[in-house]
Amino acid sequence: MPEPGALDLLFSGVPDAVRVLSGSRPAADTVAVLQRVLAAWPHDCRPVDAPEGPGAPRARFLVEPLEGGTFRLHGVSPEATDFSPFRPGDPAALCPPGYSHEPSLTCLATTLAIELVAVHERLASGQMGLHAAAAVHAGQTLLFCGRHRAGKSLLMARLLLAGWQALGDDMLGLTPEGELFSYGLAPRLRLPLPPCPALAPLLAEDSPLAACRDDRYLCCDPLTLPQLPWGTRRALNAVMVLDRLDEHSSRQGGIFVQPHQADMREVLRRFLLRDGRAGLALQTVDRLLHRVPCRLLRYRTPDEALCLLNDWTAARERGQPPTDPPLEAPAGHDVLMPGTAPLPRGENARRRAPCRRLARRMPAPAQPPDSAREPVRYRQRPGVIFRQDESGAFLARDEARSGRDGKIFLLNHMGCVLWQLWQEAADEAELAALLAEAFPRTPAQRIRRDVAALRRRLCAAGLLQEVE
Repeated sequence: MPEPGALDLLFSGVPDAVRVLSGSRPAADTVAVLQRVLAAWPHDCRPVDAPEGPGAPRARFLVEPLEGGTFRLHGVSPEATDFSPFRPGDPAALCPPGYSHEPSLTCLATTLAIELVAVHERLASGQMGLHAAAAVHAGQTLLFCGRHRAGKSLLMARLLLAGWQALGDDMLGLTPEGELFSYGLAPRLRLPLPPCPALAPLLAEDSPLAACRDDRYLCCDPLTLPQLPWGTRRALNAVMVLDRLDEHSSRQGGIFVQPHQADMREVLRRFLLRDGRAGLALQTVDRLLHRVPCRLLRYRTPDEALCLLNDWTAARERGQPPTDPPLEAPAGHDVLMPGTAPLPRGENARRRAPCRRLARRMPAPAQPPDSAREPVRYRQRPGVIFRQDESGAFLARDEARSGRDGKIFLLNHMGCVLWQLWQEAADEAELAALLAEAFPRTPAQRIRRDVAALRRRLCAAGLLQEVE
């Protein structure tokens, strides 16, 4: 039987309850904070006063208060956490076997929100989770993504204080039709905040804008900020990839156009892929980025980003799409696949035409002597999704296939040629000889090594298969 005073929180779209126990902290006090942080997500609260049995509500998550103001959250994804040492009669034994230690109530609320989103995303047909933020202004719905600590939450808080509406911070849903789904999550800010006078109201003592805080984080209150409620769907108008500059950087801030392949890569990295949805993610993003613009937002401070975004959205609202300058291509190497040896860049401009010609033909396989061992031949596995543009290509397994299909692979031009040649059965020696003939300035040993490395990675991902 749960401890006296236990409370159940039942959230829309999530089967079973979040059960909060009393202990070192009354359940009602813990629930009050969780309800404030998750106020935009429809839920119900009810006492747990019946013995456990066949008809009793099941606890999907269980919150256990510990000494010192810390918590244990049972039922989180076991692949990412430890396993609970269940004991007979332990109420946590009713939850899936995983738990996390939360050092504060603010951390507990954040982890619980992420776990609730993960459960809903697994159950939602075709919907995928995005580690990103989104806001609405001047009739435009913008998706914000970027690397870790690119300033998404800080920028979102600044936009909301300026009157923008939030679809959500950190966790969003994306439908196959390209609509964003709001989980009603307000920004969580890392403390201390950088100097920005406009954000001072968040830090005021007993600020109504803050739902809870500890010495490291501050969770904003979704009801006192213009946060759109859970379940709101909005069609996407643009994607903004964030690049927050150091204050000493000499680079210029602004909104820039970057190559389509870079856009694809940045957005695809934000998916929380599971259950074989890599192919669906690739198809969705490919359609999305051919319909809406994707831009790089380079800025130093939230105020600078706000000014740039206000001007950009105002121009689009007036029907005058802004003329964004192109971004200079970064220096680097072309690679067949992540982790394989790079090919020299010197021939990059000259090799595209022969690459396309090679992709349209496949020579007759050489017949080995009778005494020689028959080489292993490979070809494309059916059901692989292939998307190509002028800068490269992406591969993903069909979502209906089982197995290790939670990854999306990036190929450069040479990798594209090899993939297209694998439409017909071929072995590594045939392909290496063909490429060595086309690119005589590239060492044959390097070509053989790169072909072998790409073949191994594609076979391991289930994208190539041996031919009997």
